[in-house]
Amino acid sequence: MSVLDSNLALIKNKQLRERLLHPINEPIDVDIHPSKKGPPTMKLNGHYLYSRYDPLKDAERFIDSQIDRDAHVYCLFGFGLGYHVQELLQKEPDKQIVVIEPYLPVVRKAVENIDLSNIFLHPNVAILCLEQGQAMIHTLNELAKQRTRWIIPNAWLKALPQSHPLKHFLEDLKIQEMSFQRFSSLMEKNFVENLKYMDADVGKLFAKFNGQKAVLVSAGPSLDDTVYSLKRLKNKYFILSVGSALRVLKENSIVPDAVIITDPQEFVYKQLDGMGFAQSLIYLSTACHSAVVNHKGLRIIAFQKGYPQAESYAGKKNLPLVDTGGSVATTALDILIKMGFSEIVLLGQDLAYSKNRSHALHSTSGVEVVSNENLLSVLANDGTMVKTTTILSIYRRWFERKVAETKHVIFKNTAEKGAVIQGMPFVHISEIISESEHLMECNFSEKINQIINQY
Repeated sequence: MSVLDSNLALIKNKQLRERLLHPINEPIDVDIHPSKKGPPTMKLNGHYLYSRYDPLKDAERFIDSQIDRDAHVYCLFGFGLGYHVQELLQKEPDKQIVVIEPYLPVVRKAVENIDLSNIFLHPNVAILCLEQGQAMIHTLNELAKQRTRWIIPNAWLKALPQSHPLKHFLEDLKIQEMSFQRFSSLMEKNFVENLKYMDADVGKLFAKFNGQKAVLVSAGPSLDDTVYSLKRLKNKYFILSVGSALRVLKENSIVPDAVIITDPQEFVYKQLDGMGFAQSLIYLSTACHSAVVNHKGLRIIAFQKGYPQAESYAGKKNLPLVDTGGSVATTALDILIKMGFSEIVLLGQDLAYSKNRSHALHSTSGVEVVSNENLLSVLANDGTMVKTTTILSIYRRWFERKVAETKHVIFKNTAEKGAVIQGMPFVHISEIISESEHLMECNFSEKINQIINQY
């Protein structure tokens, strides 16, 4: 009996077995090659899913980094050659393992070449091969209701085309998982401490600024070219700055109407310490608690989607949740949209290493000089090509999806050498200044205080 016949005979899922027996050609490129160590490795759409040298060791190391003893269910994306599944079974034999593989030819290649009997015979393993994106997303939403540990190998995510219905869903999930995996204990500690302050919830500001305009200030290199404009825009546009840009504003004698922080790490404390900033601080429920407690002005807390404790607390208190998108700027954009602004202008949102730097001068995030030729290249607003990273590209696509789903808001981007963000056309800062001249003045700091104190 061939490896294929032996594997097929063991597959409990009759529908999957029938589809593997009568495969339909799909427009994907999947190949198997021998590795340097001997065991085969797999290449999907031009991307190797495992090491070309020692795929078994590669799979073992990866799964070791993903184990969560508190999880009830593991959901693994990508069946590949079954190496990750086999490692999970060795380390967590009593947990349910759900494997999502959108490409039937991948499973077919595996059953033709690898003895997978231990996987197909194990009662805790379910293999789902669903072509339809919506059906798969429904399955994932059901899994999300359980205590599920999501496992998304980077190589598999890269191999999934941008056009695939799951791509964006998984990118967002990957960002959440990366953050939670690295900082789960710190986030929990911050959450507990931040709740003690009993600060006002950001939802009190939602829909209170209809028809007014806002500027979101980030710390990208282009901020050096546009920061001067904020003096002209003060009291015309609501100025919300991310924490890492606050020092840049201070160096230019500019006081924003509010600052936002979201990161749980202690370095956030340095973004505010010594800045003399006493206006409103908007902070995520899991943000660095020492930075929060050290702030002398009004504090406003935001509860985020994707963090179980925040979702639970907000549900009990009937408070709204905010989308985070994985970064402080994406979180800030969602909050500004919910506050009701009719126009949102981005300053310093390069999403690329323009000027061969990562941040503006004086940013508390530091200024990284970039020379890595392996970075991605993307189109900039001035028509040139600039370098960026995978994570910045994921943030850019988040911005683009948020803009596409948001009605009745005008978005503008002033980062001339920053990456193009679809739906956020480039507008020179001089045009923004000119348009602001006819706007009525508003003391936004005072307005926020009045709104919060009403409750």
